[in-house]
Amino acid sequence: MKLKKIDVKNFKGIQHLELDLSKTPSNNVYTLVGINESGKTTILEALDYFEYNDDKALKEISNASQLSENDIIPINKRSNFNDSIEIKFIFELDDEDIEEVTKFAEKNCGYKLSELPNELSLTQKYIFKDSKLQGNHQIIWDVNLKGIKKGRKKETNLFKEDNEIWKQLIELIKQKMPKVLYFPTTLFDFPDKIYLNGVNVENKGYKPQFYKAVVQDILDSLGDDLNIQTHIIDRMNSGIETDRENIDQLALKMSEKITKEITDEWSQVLKNRDYEVVVYVKKDEQGCYVEFKVKKGSEGIFKLSERSLGFRWFFVFLLITQFRGFRKNENKQVIFLFDEPAANLSRNAQNQLLKSLERISDKCSIIYTTHSQYLINPNWLEGAFVVTNSALEKDELSEYDTNKTNIKIERYRSYVNSHPQNTSYFQPILDVLEYVPNELDFSDSAVIFEGKNDYYTLNYFFKIMLGKRDLIMIPGMSCDSAHNLISLYAGWGKNAVVVLDSDSAGEDSKKEYLNKFGPLVEEKLVTFKDINKKWSGKCMEKILSKQERISIQQMCYPDSKTYNKKLFNKSLQELLMTNIKVNVSEETLKNFEIIYNYLSDKLKNDLVH
Repeated sequence: MKLKKIDVKNFKGIQHLELDLSKTPSNNVYTLVGINESGKTTILEALDYFEYNDDKALKEISNASQLSENDIIPINKRSNFNDSIEIKFIFELDDEDIEEVTKFAEKNCGYKLSELPNELSLTQKYIFKDSKLQGNHQIIWDVNLKGIKKGRKKETNLFKEDNEIWKQLIELIKQKMPKVLYFPTTLFDFPDKIYLNGVNVENKGYKPQFYKAVVQDILDSLGDDLNIQTHIIDRMNSGIETDRENIDQLALKMSEKITKEITDEWSQVLKNRDYEVVVYVKKDEQGCYVEFKVKKGSEGIFKLSERSLGFRWFFVFLLITQFRGFRKNENKQVIFLFDEPAANLSRNAQNQLLKSLERISDKCSIIYTTHSQYLINPNWLEGAFVVTNSALEKDELSEYDTNKTNIKIERYRSYVNSHPQNTSYFQPILDVLEYVPNELDFSDSAVIFEGKNDYYTLNYFFKIMLGKRDLIMIPGMSCDSAHNLISLYAGWGKNAVVVLDSDSAGEDSKKEYLNKFGPLVEEKLVTFKDINKKWSGKCMEKILSKQERISIQQMCYPDSKTYNKKLFNKSLQELLMTNIKVNVSEETLKNFEIIYNYLSDKLKNDLVH
């Protein structure tokens, strides 16, 4: 069963928001971007606030903020709120789910189901009057179950005519629903001691209880019907020597299990296999506790708090994704919610986290928020969303107007199509797509372009469409600002060709460079007219037909109807990053091959002379 869509009304800063996951990316990863105060965290809180999940103990302890009913009232209506707050989850049943429910109904309930929809919804509703919750919240199921009871001919509406059977089937469906686990950033502050009983667990909030649950999950993974109370606490309190020996043996098994489960991931993330996890079970005046320490080769054994922030963060991340998320005897899908994961870690650490998310996404879904370009994967842009807030006029530096609060979400491609000027909201994605490796220091010869758009266009067609990867290409900022690049190459005595459009702006730039640098660049300035006389007056994009440009644009922005230069160039950037080919005419491919051959030959000839 998959979570298809979330519909939220009147939750904190959300007036009405629909998060549609039906266009599921193959890797099941969804990225939420937006400026500060746009409402990304609020969306995760709304998903986490939904209580259909049967793992209520985890539900209560995994939420750092522990929002009350009063906390979720719309921010600008708290003085007198007389409406309802609604969170609706829409699920899609697969063939296996339908078959299992159908067989259960026939075998255990005596019904042959005649109607079982492949889509159902579940709504959690809170009704308020004068900003006070009226009674308990309502759980509203929208699933139509009909069937014919054994020995009868008449079809029965189970909800109306046999409600107890309807409830049995609903309980089975609930067990198939994906599990949503929210891991706020504060949860990654791993404690040195995890107390298993006493005041630290019972009265000190969600975190000790959460990590106590992690310990139980590790015990479950050992497969010996172990539990904290019987096999740790009672043994510690007995004072019997054999119980102490059994605890030591259990700690050894836990150490081996954790080390085995996370070593492969650890080696990928931390680039080092020389780590072991060592588990200690001890007792002090506050109760029994477990310590996780790390042994690194011959260096010794260290507390987690003595290792780097990045090390501690990844240890917790691997622990919760390998044990907390996938519990014993569970086959339901897991949806992990991460709020700004690894936000305070280095660029390399964030890149490693991105790889780790990719590796675990084949067995779960992930929804995460980020400001960082290093946590953007171009292959996941089908599952990227932009979060905005009407309370902010333009960007995060704008004055926040609470009365205008309205958090919205829109697919990245759709948002860019309709709001291309609001780049601050999706800047991390732009930073990734427009990142240019510094090739200047490594090349004896290079092609310099008048701007980044020409750079991406030729980069794409040379590398992806023609498989030509030997030319070093460097973008300037515009057709009249390549002065510094020309000066650097001339000053170092390196070979360079400057490519300009054949339109009026390109011809003017050519004259300007000739006036400034003289004979030094006379043979190095090339316009498209020099490559092919038929291209006189043309700029780079005109080498493609209008229909080809629109088709390329629509590969990434399918909602766009007319040609838009910005969207076209963004599409080329993304297609380059993701190595996706497009359909263009043989004539167009031949034209780009002509450009490649000309530039390649010119660089070789200039180098000889």
